[in-house]
Amino acid sequence: MNDSSNKKNISETDVADYLTSHPDFFVERESLLLEMQLPHGDGKSVSLVERQVALLREKSNKTREMLDEFVNAANRNTEIFDKSRRLVLSLMDASEPEEFFDALEKGFRDDFDCSAYHLIVFSDTPHQINHFATTVSEMAAKDYIGGLLRAKQPTLGVLRQSEQDFLFRHQSSQVKSAAVLPVRKSRQIALLAVGSEDINYFQSGMGTIFISFIADTLAKLLPRFIYLKHQ
Repeated sequence: MNDSSNKKNISETDVADYLTSHPDFFVERESLLLEMQLPHGDGKSVSLVERQVALLREKSNKTREMLDEFVNAANRNTEIFDKSRRLVLSLMDASEPEEFFDALEKGFRDDFDCSAYHLIVFSDTPHQINHFATTVSEMAAKDYIGGLLRAKQPTLGVLRQSEQDFLFRHQSSQVKSAAVLPVRKSRQIALLAVGSEDINYFQSGMGTIFISFIADTLAKLLPRFIYLKHQ
């Protein structure tokens, strides 16, 4: 009987499994590493060592990019927190309706650098509070922004044109991205819409913890100043 018939055919999987089980295989066979050639993206062959170095460098670059993204996100969150804190404190300091609405507008216009903003307060009696705040009936608003009214959390990103036109009116053409914040107590009492000329300023994947805090602050303070406004 031919001895070759007794030899086991070794597959690529067998070799891979063996090397995985024996990670020290090349410790005493370093010369093999230099002799082994691997195809590269440019069509040339490189040694296994060169390929490993290239992979490690690539992995290091990806790790550095991830760290940069984390740092940028942290800086962005810190910036939003500082702006939100200044706005909330200025709203708390207000004692008159004019001071309250001036502080709200200044925060969005100067700190948040937003080109459009509109505060809609739900009431059965339509009323123009000032140039950026109005009262409308919730029933009338549903025809235009029903989906936004049903949202429990802030809506960020690009709005439907009909929603944007209703929320920002004559400023609608300036808005490329927006944040729409529901203002709730036991029920929804208002909706705050803030728009930016930068399409990337408000994105759907952004965190909402800080702007939600602004909405919570409005829910606490707004009834007091809306009541005073009608005196």
